[in-house]
Order: sequence, then structure tokens, then C-alpha cells
Amino acid sequence: MKATKILITEDEILIARELEMTLHELGYCVAGIAADGETALAKVAETSPDLVLMDIVLPGDIDGIETAEQIRRRFQIPVVFLTAYADAATLQRAKITEPFGYVLKPFQPQELNTAIQIALVRQQSEQLKLDTLRSNISASLPHEINTQLHNILGFTAVGLRYCDAMSKAELQDTLECIQSAALKLERVCQNFLLYTKLELLAASPASAAQLRHAETSSTADVITYSAHKLARLHQRSSDLGLDLPDARVQMAEGYLCKIVEELLDNAFRFSDPETAVWISSNTREGDFYLTIRDGGQGMSPTQIAQIGAYMQFDRNRLEQQGLGLGLALVQRLVALHGGQFWIESTPGQGTQVTLTLPIACT
Repeated sequence: MKATKILITEDEILIARELEMTLHELGYCVAGIAADGETALAKVAETSPDLVLMDIVLPGDIDGIETAEQIRRRFQIPVVFLTAYADAATLQRAKITEPFGYVLKPFQPQELNTAIQIALVRQQSEQLKLDTLRSNISASLPHEINTQLHNILGFTAVGLRYCDAMSKAELQDTLECIQSAALKLERVCQNFLLYTKLELLAASPASAAQLRHAETSSTADVITYSAHKLARLHQRSSDLGLDLPDARVQMAEGYLCKIVEELLDNAFRFSDPETAVWISSNTREGDFYLTIRDGGQGMSPTQIAQIGAYMQFDRNRLEQQGLGLGLALVQRLVALHGGQFWIESTPGQGTQVTLTLPIACT
């Protein structure tokens, strides 16, 4: 088996040599030693290591944190930070870059080895998710676009050929079918573009941090508007229940609307008319909690564990349309804003989706 190749970025030569010797003893291959950020970036491009050990405090124009961010954005290589001490502001900057681990100096060989192994497993897991995403995109996206395009072209051709013989009601039905297909196609494209944007943001911790600066000043107004919009769309206004104390959250209104619309769309689509769909919220311990509950078909634990972009369940039996992006978009938006997301569901009895978002600072 090919040995894992590791680049050491450490400006103290004695520590760097000790790391090199320890890594060799642990069975790793050392791709090289860099004493500053610029050299590290050049060596990453030259040697393509599997992992980089990065001292947080480095000399030169860019420190270890900025170097790690560039390595992740440009090369998608995991970085494990080396640190003896750093002030709170520096540690917060390091946290934003979402490193794959930390090793405290002076280090112990077993602790170093454990941090490396955890980082490599995480990298493999993320790569597997990315490969699955690419596979699902290639399988789902062309089909969904072509389906709606064929509907638009087909109904347009019927309208053009038979418009003189159609009654006003028949012409209106045809136009409504065209509009429905166009709206579905628009949603497919918007969700695809949004998910792509969020994936790019996730790969750039600095950009993701900027995302969190926006806020919604009235969650009750935003959620109520989006909820009634979706209820009318599904002709389920009488089924909608709301319990929404107001709050301010650290998320832009447009993204909060998107979360509510995607979750409610699933709740209405996978529950029968004349069954209740509840949306409620509350605040506690500095977090905003949003819950959507339905009495629909539910999901199995396996299905919940497999939620991801372009993933659908029982598509043939349930005649689903769309990319299966809804829950994945919600997950990504919540995670990028520092919140949490979980699902509780029982097949045949219903689903409850709960998420948290940080309360906006006053």
C-alpha cells in the first residue's frame, strides 16, 4: 500500500525535524518541509501531499491560518493545525477555516497519529459524498430539465396548432400547463444554482463567515408569509397550523424563506389533504428553534441517514418530481449559519423536522 504523503509547515527547524522523524517512524512519507506560507503553497502544488501539518503562527505575509484556507480552497487537501499557544482571536480565525484537526506542541507521537488518521478518514468521507453527488447529478439533472422542457414544448405546440379551434377554457388550461412546467423548471434551475453556490461557500471559510453577517429581524413575518404561500400553492390552507413567537436570527430573509418553503413543500407533498401540517418556533439558550411536523408517510432511519443532494426515495412508487435537493439545501444552509438540523420520523405516522439558528446579537 502506498504510504500517506504529508507536508510539514513549521518555521522552527528542530520541531520540523522531530515531526519528520516521528512521521517516518509512524509509517508516513514526508513530502517536504516548508518554513512559511508561500513556500507551503508552492510545495503543495509541486508534491500533491495527502495532508498538511500546519503551524498556526508562521513568518511572512500569510500566516498558517490563511495558508490553510488557500490550501483547502485551491487544492482540497486536509490541513491539521500545529499549535503551542494562540490568543482567542487567532483561535477563532483558525476555527472558521474548519481544519481537519489540531495537534498541541509539544506533541506525542500517538496523538499526532490519531489526529492524522481522523483527518484522513474525514477526507475520504467527504470525497465519497462528492463522488455520490456527481453521480446523482448526472443521473437526475438532465432528466428533470428534459421532462419540463418537453412539457413546455408539447403544450406550446398543441396551443399553436389548435388555438383557433380551442375554447377559452381549453386555451387557459393549456397555458396553465405551460406555466406549471415553466415554474417547475425554474425551481430546478434555482435549486441547482443555489446548491452549487453553497458548496462553493462551504469550501471557502472566509466567504461562509461573511454569509453569517446578514440577519432576519422578524422571523414570524417571514415564516408566516412563506408558509401561507406554500399552503395556497398546495391548496392546503385549511391544514396549516402556526405557532410563531417572533425572534431575530443570524440568517438573511431570503435563505430563511427558502428553508421554510422547502420543508413545507415536503410536508404537504408527503401528507394527505385534510391532515394537519404544523410549523412552530421558540427560543432558548441563545438559539432559535424551528419545527415543522406532518402526519404523512414518514421516513425510515436508513432513508434519513442517506439524505443528500439529488437523492430521492421510492421515486417510482411515489411518482416524485424534482431533484431531491430540498432537504440537502436546508441542511447546508443551516450548517453554514452555525445551526443544527435533525429529523424524527416514523413510517406511516409522520415526520418532524427541527432546526436551530443563532439568535442575532442585539
